[in-house]
Amino acid sequence: MRRLYWLHLLPGLSAALFLAELMRRHGYANVSVPLWLGGLLLAAAMAGLWLAYARFLARLLQVPYEQALRLDLISYLPFVALLAYFLPIFQHTVNAATYLVLTTVALSLALKAAVVLAHFQDGLRALLARPYLVVGAIAGLGLVLRLSLIAANRFHGDEALYAHWGLLIAGGQDVWLRTEIVDKPPVFFYTLALFFKLFGPTETAARLPNIIASVADIAILYELARGLYGRRVAALAALFLALSSFDILFAPTAFTDPLMVALALAGCLAAFKGRFLAAGLLAGLALLTKPTALIFVPLLLFVVLESGRRDRPKSVTPPALQYYKRIGLLASGLGALIAVGALWDIGIRAGSPSVVTAGTAHYGGMTLVPLAELLPHLGEWLGQMRYLTASRPIDALLLVGVPLLVGYGLWRRERRPGWRYDLALAGFAVLFIAAHTVLSFQAWDRYLLGLVPVLALLLARVVLLPFDVRPWGSAAAWHTPVYAAIMAVFLAASLLWPAHMALRLGYPVGSDRGEFEGIDDVAAYFKGNVAPGAAVFHHWEGWHYSFYMFDYPYSFYYYPDAPYVLDLAQRLPPGQEKYVAFASWTDPSGLQATLQAGGWQLTPVYRTYRADGALSFTVYRIELQGSQPVGREMPQGGDRL
Repeated sequence: MRRLYWLHLLPGLSAALFLAELMRRHGYANVSVPLWLGGLLLAAAMAGLWLAYARFLARLLQVPYEQALRLDLISYLPFVALLAYFLPIFQHTVNAATYLVLTTVALSLALKAAVVLAHFQDGLRALLARPYLVVGAIAGLGLVLRLSLIAANRFHGDEALYAHWGLLIAGGQDVWLRTEIVDKPPVFFYTLALFFKLFGPTETAARLPNIIASVADIAILYELARGLYGRRVAALAALFLALSSFDILFAPTAFTDPLMVALALAGCLAAFKGRFLAAGLLAGLALLTKPTALIFVPLLLFVVLESGRRDRPKSVTPPALQYYKRIGLLASGLGALIAVGALWDIGIRAGSPSVVTAGTAHYGGMTLVPLAELLPHLGEWLGQMRYLTASRPIDALLLVGVPLLVGYGLWRRERRPGWRYDLALAGFAVLFIAAHTVLSFQAWDRYLLGLVPVLALLLARVVLLPFDVRPWGSAAAWHTPVYAAIMAVFLAASLLWPAHMALRLGYPVGSDRGEFEGIDDVAAYFKGNVAPGAAVFHHWEGWHYSFYMFDYPYSFYYYPDAPYVLDLAQRLPPGQEKYVAFASWTDPSGLQATLQAGGWQLTPVYRTYRADGALSFTVYRIELQGSQPVGREMPQGGDRL
């Protein structure tokens, strides 16, 4: 017992030394109360708190007082880490003391909570045994985080184009998109059209399908992980996906990727549940949302084959016949959807460029990357992959933990039934990166979205690996809450900050990222102040105009260079108004000089601003030099000039 009291002096003394050094660095060494006396008072206060709280703990848990002292001592040991303040690395680190104190206090409180929770684990197990309650709470958290960004950004160019196609379908102007050069399969565009019909032609309506798909990913991943590994892994994987900054930023977008990933995951879940026809149909829908869903086919086939291995003892059907039947059902569903997509693309849209032709042309052909360019191409992908977790500690944990997970599974495969799934998921991650590196995919962030749920599941397995590696007997019962508390603090520090930064749009991932902020105000200006039939020139904003000014009676002209604008301005009728808008990141001086040389001028008529007050867009009227300005009322959101 005496040794226990002496052991408690360590955290008290470390806290006292930390406080003394902190005051010395900030010039408080010469105070009326000596620093050594302050240190002693702090150590005494910490000891008194330990004794008082241990007595409360003994009554709460109904354990002997000495046992409560031993248990609660664990929660004070993190204060020894305050001695790190003396290390040279912290000499010039800004706010080093704040970080150390916050981390130490958080870890100490987590350990206190872990000690209490360890004694109520039966009740916790009963709570976690209700899967729909757990996944509902996690999915609810994910929904709140994703909905909070639904109106944060304007559309990226691709989003605006997809939404334009959805409007053409919803409004009946071009239900089959025969007049458009479409480079993606149709499922997402018809989904957008349905939501436009239900909720109106708005950005919010266009983003709802992917928010629903992203939240569905959480539930699907939970159910899949619960079947593969159990409730603990399922709850952690779902929570990691809900807090994923990458997934949070892509959910409120109108890209095709979130819906494609949700359908591909749903296909894997259906295959695991033994519904192979449904799995094929879902995989087909994923392919008809975005062709890159092909990358999930090996994972889907693995799940089908594993389902045969799992069900083999229960079945009287020969194994080979089982596999043929299951693959046949899967192929039937997949083939039926591919046939529908081909009918839409080649049959109904006959005469228009096919999706395959347009997609190949837009992506520059899907070819193998030359050997000399492999490393630079991999470097481009690695540059995008740092935002997958946006956390170096999590990246390090995955890079070290996944090989250990796979290696331990291979070593203990006789007693570790989930090792095949670990190997398959790790192999899928490697295949995913290798395929995108070897093939001439553009290194765009959204292509990596399919990796996020797989990494969330692998991270959950890595975090829980120590529980499987070491036997947790009664002699070491305190190891479980200690490890759980330390890992909880580590994960909270590593995941909550990236999620916070995502909610502040702090990463260059996801939608527009602010480049086209104000484009909706530009559209509002045209709608309220520019006469029908006006000529609107554009170089970068064409896809945005196709959505934000959908079906408005203007003549839109894409211009490749300044002489084209001058030539067309001279040939258009004199009474037709002519406009052009420039974003703040573009330079109108070249067009201005060309027009002035031809007797024309750019007259600024409207400006829009970002939330921080910076200029975003300037609208110019193209007119003959010396023309009288035309005044109209300006809408809110910008400045009349």
